[in-house]
Amino acid sequence: EELNRVIDIFARMGFSAHESRGLDDDFHMFTALNFPENHPARDAYDTFRTEEGFIPPAHTSTMQNRVLKAGRDKLVNENVPIASISYGRVFRNEDADVTHDHTFHQVEGVFVSRDATVGQMLGTLREFFETYYGQKLKIKTQPGYFPFTEPSMEFQIEKPAALGGGGKGGEWLEMLGCGMIHPNVLK
Repeated sequence: EELNRVIDIFARMGFSAHESRGLDDDFHMFTALNFPENHPARDAYDTFRTEEGFIPPAHTSTMQNRVLKAGRDKLVNENVPIASISYGRVFRNEDADVTHDHTFHQVEGVFVSRDATVGQMLGTLREFFETYYGQKLKIKTQPGYFPFTEPSMEFQIEKPAALGGGGKGGEWLEMLGCGMIHPNVLK
């Protein structure tokens, strides 16, 4: 199964793995992630909610606050980095097409240390995708925006051979959004 393969690659890189929740609350979905009160993602049009007010998560970022709290003491007292991935099914109010779906699986990584850098993050992502696809890959980023990261980027890889790439060059696939955890989220 692909998910087990993804978890295994990250485990070999020193990351623990935690399954995301199937239902979550407004705090973990938005407030803890620096979403302003008037952010459009909070609207009923963008986010599903149960009658009781629970939210089928639109992203596995709902686990960030829990992961950061769980690792805080070791980071502060023993200088042990927080290195974790969260994985699970996510739900979005999207029309399905070739690149979008309303229900899919997502994996998110969190790495926090006293000296973490953007370069380390990009190197970790490159290493993951090169291991996953079994080949060296070119990468690039472009600016992005996510309320819970600063700076925010969209991470792209040159299309690997396994997906029909093969040296043609110039065919890029956006794989994920990424960035350094926003200071408000760390607080």
